[in-house]
Amino acid sequence: MTFLPLAAIRFESGDIDGFLADIARSLSECDMRVRGALQTRGAEGGECHCADMDLTTLGSNRTFRISQPLGNGSRGCRLHPGALAECASYLEQELEAGADLLILNRFGRGESEGRGFRDLIGKAMTLGVPVLTAVRPTYAEAWADFGAGLACDLPMERAAVLDWVCPTEELRHAV
Repeated sequence: MTFLPLAAIRFESGDIDGFLADIARSLSECDMRVRGALQTRGAEGGECHCADMDLTTLGSNRTFRISQPLGNGSRGCRLHPGALAECASYLEQELEAGADLLILNRFGRGESEGRGFRDLIGKAMTLGVPVLTAVRPTYAEAWADFGAGLACDLPMERAAVLDWVCPTEELRHAV
């Protein structure tokens, strides 16, 4: 079986960020250089009564606030594209310094429209670093188009993800 360098965990609900954090922690404990960013949400409040969204980088623990307050009654996307671009630039530097795996919180709307972490995924591919992300059904078709023969889908199951990351029995045993 051929190894596919891109993998997305299909999910609709559940704590995908906690799941990915557990995978990253386990792999890091086995001396894998895991880079990337996972999302956390703050307390709901402020003018729009929405929770703030942050991305925290794996390994270096740098936090980027990726939400922006749009005011009471706003219905637009609260994602702050400049903050996301800053996070992507930071992660690109980390990749260039060396990485065994890049984990990104989502392949979502931005990526499906050619923005977000899409260029960072391309950079990882250029450097030979496999990418693990998550995708909701809404963006599954865009993910399939983007991956075009280089991507696979994984269930939200620890064993399936570790089998993809660590394709040999020896590596899986270490995790």
